[in-house]
Amino acid sequence: MSETKLFEIFVNNLNFDVSEYLVEELTELQKKIVDDATFILKENIVGEAKSFGGSVKKNEEKFKELMKQAELELEKNKYKDIKKNLKDYLKKISELIIKTCITIIPVKELPWGEVVFRTIPRITFDDKVHLLDNAIAYYGEINCFIGRTTIFGKMKDPSNEPLFAPFMGNLDLGGFKLEESQDKPKSQVFSYVNAIINSLDSAITKSQLVKYHEGYQRHGDPICDFLMKDDELLNSMGKITTALESERSKSDIAVCSIVVPLPSDKRSLIITTEEGQGDSRFGNCFEALLKFSAACCQVPSPSQEATPQAGSTPGQTGGPIRTPGGQELKVWTAEDLANEAQKRLATQPNIPSWSEEELTKFAEGRGSGIPEGMEVWKEDELMELAEKRRSGGLNIPEWQPDQDMTECSNCGYGLRPGWAKCPVCSTPIEEVKEEPEEPEEPEEPKVSSDENQTEDKNLDLESKEDDPDL
Repeated sequence: MSETKLFEIFVNNLNFDVSEYLVEELTELQKKIVDDATFILKENIVGEAKSFGGSVKKNEEKFKELMKQAELELEKNKYKDIKKNLKDYLKKISELIIKTCITIIPVKELPWGEVVFRTIPRITFDDKVHLLDNAIAYYGEINCFIGRTTIFGKMKDPSNEPLFAPFMGNLDLGGFKLEESQDKPKSQVFSYVNAIINSLDSAITKSQLVKYHEGYQRHGDPICDFLMKDDELLNSMGKITTALESERSKSDIAVCSIVVPLPSDKRSLIITTEEGQGDSRFGNCFEALLKFSAACCQVPSPSQEATPQAGSTPGQTGGPIRTPGGQELKVWTAEDLANEAQKRLATQPNIPSWSEEELTKFAEGRGSGIPEGMEVWKEDELMELAEKRRSGGLNIPEWQPDQDMTECSNCGYGLRPGWAKCPVCSTPIEEVKEEPEEPEEPEEPKVSSDENQTEDKNLDLESKEDDPDL
């Protein structure tokens, strides 16, 4: 993360608001600044101006609490590379408070009932911490309602003249929210005006100026077109010293003035800023505010929105809507859209349609038989086809092992006689030893009873012949 971004994070975490340190008692320096600011309109002042100046003593306990909070934030490891610069920033906060002053000046015969002047001291960071105390601002509320926020700024390219541009969307007020219930004028709400002045340096605000310059060729918005035709106004606005001339900003764009519509009050707040040196800055800034306010009072009022039609919801009107370039867009109400839909249905071609019952009958009729010419297979043919597909489309006969082969007890591989181990899993083959067969005893021949008797006689004769005594 860049050091500049870290510096911004540190400052935002402090939530420092200089308006909390304003008192009615002014220092000599603050009195001199107020005198210079009011001298140029002395003849138009009616009544007494109210002035306020910054003082640390006004809210000393809060200031001590702020410094304590800053020291705790400073101890975080992410700030170690710019810790010295942040300490310099803390030292300059009290000086910034002292150089802040504001005065509310009641005037007559001018576009505003009162005009406000204030100083804009800033603490910037660019390798080093600097306190810039030359910037000032004049602002006030006019009794004319300007329909759109409009800004004025310059570009670094000398060929591009300063211009007014419309601002689309919401201003970047840094999270500030204005309470509409406040009784005093918005120009006297110091924090609100401070947020608007800070928004002039926002990248969002600067991009609006460039978009209108490049995308819309500087014309198309009715308010800006009217202001750009006023040469006297452009001459006065061109005298303003912006952040480009003072070299406060490294950007190629600077916005120095703005008009903000206040719908609830039917008024508009106009602010001009000046960053020049010397006493001429007061005259240049006030002259620009005066000419800008007078021109805004002469801007043609925005077209009235059409009255909503009966039955339409809030926000649905028949009035025209314009693009940032001024082009009118047509708007339709809910009733208009419904009528258009009916017209389109009435003009549809005559296309036949079917009821749900008819579609069901069609579906049953299509599934009742087999279309003519469609090939049909029997179940045994499908089984045979499936077998062929499993074999890769080849009609290969199933392998049958030899009769004298055995299977491996581990993996089931076929084994041939004489193998010592399985060639697949190397499991030793146990030889099956055949047990020797026991010889069978010869059976005695069976002789009939007659043959037995003859055989017995023969034995008797043989025995007699062998025995001489018989």
